[in-house]
Amino acid sequence: MSNTSAVELVDSLNGLHQALLIFSQQLSASTLPFWLPGPTARNLPQAAALCTDIWYQDGQDGRTTLSQHGIIGADSQLIDATLKLNQAKADFQRLATQYRLSQTTDLLEQLHQRSEKIAALLHRHGAARLHLKQCYRQIPLLMQCPDKIGFSWYTSGRSIRKLTPTEAELKLQKMDVSQPHIQQQLQAVGNLRPGDMLAQIQNQVPVMRANMIWKNQDQVARKARNTSLPIIIALNSENPCLPAYNEPPLTPPETRSRLERSDLKIDPQPFLPSLRAHRYLG
Repeated sequence: MSNTSAVELVDSLNGLHQALLIFSQQLSASTLPFWLPGPTARNLPQAAALCTDIWYQDGQDGRTTLSQHGIIGADSQLIDATLKLNQAKADFQRLATQYRLSQTTDLLEQLHQRSEKIAALLHRHGAARLHLKQCYRQIPLLMQCPDKIGFSWYTSGRSIRKLTPTEAELKLQKMDVSQPHIQQQLQAVGNLRPGDMLAQIQNQVPVMRANMIWKNQDQVARKARNTSLPIIIALNSENPCLPAYNEPPLTPPETRSRLERSDLKIDPQPFLPSLRAHRYLG
């Protein structure tokens, strides 16, 4: 990678830092209504800290992010700061993704040094590692205030990827094939027909979902989105109040909220436990 590209990525990180600072200042100084149920943020400075935290916490799993739902009213200045921050996040993600496989030691050292400087400015002493997921995630923003927002935990999410017997066998062979349970699974996959398919299932962590409703005379518009950060909502003199909202529990329910379908097409028992792979029924 050229020196120009390295400088471009480091400059993008600096631009992200500047956008974070401006957003934090605008959010902390806002006098418009908000609802922040905690536990991480109960006031606007705490919400600003949550939304602008791009560093790993001690012992934090890199696959997890600091999250909390809520609603924050915004004037034109906070809206502008949010738009610019989201653009800075998108620009940094594009460059970081583009150069991820070609980063040199020199570039990593530059990023490390710049991270330490930014950390000091943000009073995050000792936090020198960027949390890329928290860098990349967009601040949820609504330019038109809805009439109502219904928050609810979504606990039934899962991703399903189809696997061929050959793909499953290759994955198993990368494991410790001396183990009896791996040998048993290799034998099981060897008994499949070439046209058989398996479903590799990954249960997803619970997420808070916001169901938004806009009413305009006889028309009703609906939109749903997962939200890991408080939603910034444009307010003005004609519409100075937050939308109606409910207050769900702060922690997700322990059990799945949906019943299993009667027409289930995937065997609930794993066929290849080491791969979380299940057989299709029928």
